[in-house]
Amino acid sequence: MKWLWLLALMAGFGCTTVNAAPFYDGKSLAHPLIQGLQESSATLAFIKEAGGVKGYYCICDSDDEQPQLLDDFGAASIESVFLMPLDSEAPTRFVLFRQQAQYKVHAYKYDANDHLYSRVNGLQKALDRMTTGQKNLDALAIKKELAKLTPLNYRFFYEESGIPEFDQLDLTQGTLVGYFDERTQPLNTPSPGNGQNYYKKTFQEKDGRFLTVTFWRGIDTSINDGSRTLYNYQVSRMAWETDPAIFSGSEDGASVTYDFGAITNQGAYSHGARTGIWSFAKGLQYSSGGTYVDGKRQGQWIETIDGQTHTGEFQNDLREGRWVLSSEEGESDVSGFSTYIHDKLNGPSEQRTNGTIERGNYRDDKREGPWVTEAGTGNYEDGLKSGPWKLKADKGHTQNVNFVADKKEGELRDTDANGVLSKIEHYKADVLSGTREGYGPNGQLQYSQQYENGKLEGRSLGYSEDGKVLLNDISWHNDEHEGPYLTFLRDGTPATVGRVELGRFVGLMKGYDENEVLYEESNWCRFDKDGPTIGRCGISRYFTHGKLSWETNFLYGDRQASVEYNYETGRKTRERIIGDNDQITDRTYYDNGQIECQKNSVGFSWMTVNQQKFKNYEWGGDLTGEQLCYHRNGVVKSRAFYDKGPVGCTVLYDETGQQTFPGPEGCPKPPAAPEKKQRMLNFSS
Repeated sequence: MKWLWLLALMAGFGCTTVNAAPFYDGKSLAHPLIQGLQESSATLAFIKEAGGVKGYYCICDSDDEQPQLLDDFGAASIESVFLMPLDSEAPTRFVLFRQQAQYKVHAYKYDANDHLYSRVNGLQKALDRMTTGQKNLDALAIKKELAKLTPLNYRFFYEESGIPEFDQLDLTQGTLVGYFDERTQPLNTPSPGNGQNYYKKTFQEKDGRFLTVTFWRGIDTSINDGSRTLYNYQVSRMAWETDPAIFSGSEDGASVTYDFGAITNQGAYSHGARTGIWSFAKGLQYSSGGTYVDGKRQGQWIETIDGQTHTGEFQNDLREGRWVLSSEEGESDVSGFSTYIHDKLNGPSEQRTNGTIERGNYRDDKREGPWVTEAGTGNYEDGLKSGPWKLKADKGHTQNVNFVADKKEGELRDTDANGVLSKIEHYKADVLSGTREGYGPNGQLQYSQQYENGKLEGRSLGYSEDGKVLLNDISWHNDEHEGPYLTFLRDGTPATVGRVELGRFVGLMKGYDENEVLYEESNWCRFDKDGPTIGRCGISRYFTHGKLSWETNFLYGDRQASVEYNYETGRKTRERIIGDNDQITDRTYYDNGQIECQKNSVGFSWMTVNQQKFKNYEWGGDLTGEQLCYHRNGVVKSRAFYDKGPVGCTVLYDETGQQTFPGPEGCPKPPAAPEKKQRMLNFSS
């Protein structure tokens, strides 16, 4: 039974870590401990303290987690703790308790982002009505009353409007007017559903006007709770209306519109038309305010968009005259003005932003005539750049170019901060077409290229810094290398002479590093081998720091004889020799130059190139004759014989030449075929 005692002890640890006592350890509990709350996985404990009962919760997954206060219930007894979903978010946690023979209920929502519970104050008035004067009350009775409430996410906090009749509303009350679809058309249904995007309730009536609240299903999700389908409704608008049965159009009096609890617009209506002072907002990005007369903006208005404030006059809902631009405190330094005629930009305009300026005139919302812009200076016609322009470029450069219908046309000349020509380009309809030349600080030509329709075409020439030596002459087609490929050293000596065809190099190719040290030298040729192709032919060499490290003879793309070197010492490290009668010798070397192993084979494979057959030794032949390996001191290490397979066994020697295998008993019995094959592979590797 000892294991039962251990299991009970582990369960008693509750929300704790190794060697740490739980936060409720040794405390007097006012209600049985609740572990692993469904909505949060927290442990909930109601602890009796000197001032009364307090509720604490903790998600104690680590040592630094501390219990949080859920609520102070005072001199109370905890009757019931239960869960009930009221919307499509996480369910709401309820605590039923008694204070001086009076039942009370508090509701809490858990926020998974900050891992904290908070009181659902928007539901409290309804909960107080449910408990007032009750002599016997339990969770089931509370749940039945909660199910009668109109659907609403009570977690939302609504920004105060300053209108007492709105701010003091108990949203759990009111009289249901009806539901509306996504097009705000009334629906003949008394309950929420998939197509019921809005519903409306009335709370007061005064002189033929009704105080109404319109609710919107802000997040179109739902969950099922038995026979109930729950949605995430929230307040969309509070207003006085004369005909609540229609969605909008009968507003008469104060009105406030909300978006996720934040006020987005506020003002008053007179017989359905906006009147008096109104304000609008959308987060921190946009706000505006001013006066309406008979539903139209009139007089001075202020609009703020992304930290920039625009101040000016409206006449009959149209901007007129000068509107002044300024920046809010802490934002970028922006100032200027614009001129409007009947809500269209007409006349002078200016904007200064952190020292840069844009200035010119508008005609019917389009730039017209001379302009100074952040991009440069020039003329506009019908809102498009036209004629000569002087553009600003990187690193203090300027560019002079002609525009036709907002597109570069003709020659572009780029000069540096000192006025020295650095580049000439040619354009057709904003696309590179024609010659493109680049110049150094000394004014010497550095490169010359040809473009067609924005792509390199024809010869591209590159020159030394002094412009006297041609360093490369490379041809292009459709923005890819195609045709002659020539490079030169700084003394004019040819470095690479060849062609590029089908995306591959043809001819002699030499590669040099940034210090003009040769690192590759190879020849490429065209041939037909299972179709036209290009590959290495003849000797290819690689160099490391200018010293030969690899040399291979290629036969139409396939390796034949080769030698590898230690570039520092110049000694061979590996080689393949093709001898007479199809003999192939593969050798590896120690770093002291002594042969390590020598593998002898005979054979080849046929390959057909340009409709002719050639012997190909890339894959080697069959091991034939004596196979030798040596110790570093030159003494034979192993000896084996092959003739269509191994003959006898491999003989092994130590560094003095003394035979170590086989012993006096001779060669062991030949292994089975698979093992024999493996020994051959081991030797050949």
